[in-house]
Amino acid sequence: MTKSSSALIPSPFISCVLLLLPPFHFFRYSNQIHGFTGSSLVWQRNIPTFSQEHRVIVPDLRGHGASDKPKHGYHVSRLAMDLRELLIHLEPSLLDGKSSGWKSIGGSLGCSILWCYAELFTTSPFNSMVFVDQSPLQNSTLDGWDSQFCNRGLNNASALSALQTTLLLSPETAHKGTIASCLSYRSHPLPPPAPKISPQTQAADEEFFLKEAMKGDGEWLGKLMADHTSLDWRDSIAACFGKGSGSKTLVLVVASSRSGCFPAAGPLKVVDFVNGGQKEGYGVAQGVTVDWGGHWCYWENPERFERLVERWWNDGSVE
Repeated sequence: MTKSSSALIPSPFISCVLLLLPPFHFFRYSNQIHGFTGSSLVWQRNIPTFSQEHRVIVPDLRGHGASDKPKHGYHVSRLAMDLRELLIHLEPSLLDGKSSGWKSIGGSLGCSILWCYAELFTTSPFNSMVFVDQSPLQNSTLDGWDSQFCNRGLNNASALSALQTTLLLSPETAHKGTIASCLSYRSHPLPPPAPKISPQTQAADEEFFLKEAMKGDGEWLGKLMADHTSLDWRDSIAACFGKGSGSKTLVLVVASSRSGCFPAAGPLKVVDFVNGGQKEGYGVAQGVTVDWGGHWCYWENPERFERLVERWWNDGSVE
C-alpha cells in the first residue's frame, strides 16, 4: 500500500497543504490540480497508480480543502503563482532553468491554472499536461463561441450572479448543484441495460464532494468563479503551446460526451488552438472524448482514466 505524507508549504501569505507520495527516489514528478470547490482528495483514487513511477504532488488550492482561507487571492493568476512557488520550493533548480521534468494533470479550474501558468512563466518545466473537461472560455460570446463550446449553464453574468447569491445564502444548495452536474450518472444517466449506480454509491459520492466543498468560504468562492468564468484562454493557448511558441510540452485533452458542465466540443477546441491546423498526433496536442464518466471522470472510473493517461504518457496512444 502506498503511504502518503502531508506538508505545509509557506508563502508570504498562506500555507498550502499537499500530499507527498513516495517513493522519493523517483526523479520524475507528477502533480494533479483539482477544480472549483474540490481538494487534493478528489484524486485519491488515482494516486496509488500514478505514484508507482512518479513522486506525486497533490496540493489543496488556496481557499480549498485544508489550505489557508485568506480573504484575498481569488484569482486564477494568484493560484498560478501559488503553483509556481510550490514547484520552486520542491525543485529550487528551476530558478536556474534546470528541472528533472514534471507531468501535470488539471481538472476543470486546474486547467485554467495551468494555462495561466504557461502565460506567465512558459510551459517549462512541464513535459506534458493533461486537461480534463474544461473549455478555454466558459462564457458565451458574440464571436460564435456559443452553446457548442461554452459552459452549459454558467455562461453569462446573470447565471454567475445567481451562483454567487446561492453560495452566500445557501452554500449547500449551490454545491449540490455542482455535484449533480459533474457526475455523469446524475447529469447524463445511461438507459437500461447499462448498470445502475447504487443509491449507496450515489449518497457516498455526494457526501464526500459536499464535505470538501463546504470547507471553502462561499463569498470567496463566488469571487473566484467570477474571475474564472470570464477568462478567455483561446489566444493564449495558441501563443503559449502552439506552433512558434517554442513549447515542448505535450498536451492531452480529455473531454466527455456525458459532462454536465461542457459539451465535448468546448474542451476539444484546445487541441485546435495548440495544433494550429496541424494533423493531430504525438508531439502536438491530442484529444479524446470518453463516455465512461463526466466532468469528474477520473473519480467515476479511475481505472480507465489511469490507463488512458499512462498509455498516452508511455507511447502517445489514446485509442
